[in-house]
Amino acid sequence: MQRRTGNRNVDTIEDIFRREREIREAVLEAKLGAGGHTGGAPSGHSYISDPTPAAALRRAAELSCVTLYPSKERIFRPEAWLAVVDAVKAWCANDVFKAEIFKRRYTSGENSQDTCEAVHIEINTYYYFLREIRNYALQCAAQMQVIRVF
Repeated sequence: MQRRTGNRNVDTIEDIFRREREIREAVLEAKLGAGGHTGGAPSGHSYISDPTPAAALRRAAELSCVTLYPSKERIFRPEAWLAVVDAVKAWCANDVFKAEIFKRRYTSGENSQDTCEAVHIEINTYYYFLREIRNYALQCAAQMQVIRVF
């Protein structure tokens, strides 16, 4: 487990990076899951026998939140967070070192010393690239309005 930075926004972003796969699965499950039926006798509305329009609307609408199990942690605006992750990954792909640091830190959970040895960089260079990744992620998250700046 990586240590906390002390900055709430950076810690949140790093948690999202580490749990990207879980969030993607939860979003897919929520979008493709059964939606029940609309209307019927108890609600006073007419029953819609064709669930296709309701399912299409549910899949097209942005999710307000998903719950990750077994921790039961709720992620608000998960699709916006995934857009942030995708933007940061695309930005990191332009630099071999940033891409490797991102992959090893957030996907593999590797510590900084092991990454420095594998990538053949010094620890100061590692933290310089990590700070750039975090700053870009903060900018993307602020643009998507998923973090509070003030």
